Amino acid sequence: MKKINSKIFAIIFIFSFIIALTFLIKTVTSNNKRNLKITDNIVTSQIQESKETTNLLEETIPYTDKQSDSTKAKTKQSKKTIFKTSDKTYFDDALFIGDSRTVGLSEYGGLDNATFFSNIGLSVYNIHKIRVSIPSVGKVHLNELLQRKKYGKIYIMLGINELGYELKNTVEQYDALIKEIQYFQPNSIIYIEANLHVTKSRSDTDKIFNNNNINHFNNEIQNLANNSDVFYIDINEVFDDKSGNLSANYTNDNTHLYAKYYKKWVEWLLTKTI
Repeated sequence: MKKINSKIFAIIFIFSFIIALTFLIKTVTSNNKRNLKITDNIVTSQIQESKETTNLLEETIPYTDKQSDSTKAKTKQSKKTIFKTSDKTYFDDALFIGDSRTVGLSEYGGLDNATFFSNIGLSVYNIHKIRVSIPSVGKVHLNELLQRKKYGKIYIMLGINELGYELKNTVEQYDALIKEIQYFQPNSIIYIEANLHVTKSRSDTDKIFNNNNINHFNNEIQNLANNSDVFYIDINEVFDDKSGNLSANYTNDNTHLYAKYYKKWVEWLLTKTI
């Protein structure tokens, strides 16, 4: 009888142990799954936070780059250009682009060795429509000339005929012209020439062609220079009076120079070479 009871007790103990072990295994497995789910949630959350941080950085980086570009541009513009003095052979591979003032330079400056794409009414708005006769080349549009000949230096004086137009658009057109020249003449030095002032008598009586508008325009195109391959030069320092107007001694129409003073302009250009 005692042996039977012992066997029954042993069976009950083993059966209980098996049930307890099974419950323990299920509990541990369930906890592991729950812990794994929690861990997955944590990891997912961390990944999401990482993505958000990355997105924030991506939004910040362009701004930082813009700031960097702006700083670089200011550095270029603030860097003082060191010019040197050259002789007239410097203009052997020079191209001058401009309106009536540049026409005067071509006629009276004595620059027979330079090329002139100039016209009395030339502006950034019609520069691709006008054809100009170029010695040994023919009558061509500007882009044709830029593709046929290579120039080491290109001078641009445009703006007086554009003063009646919207300033922002005019400057954009001017900038596009510079980029076009750089495309066709990648090795050339570009000189942006400030527009000549008018006399005080004209400036005070003309609502469009006055020195306030000319100065505003000159300031805008000065910002297009990078002092690397595009430079800004201002001839007004030669012909201005003490008040910053074109001196009446240099003109008979309040706008254009007397013929004899264009050589003075050339002499000054030779002191502003790269």
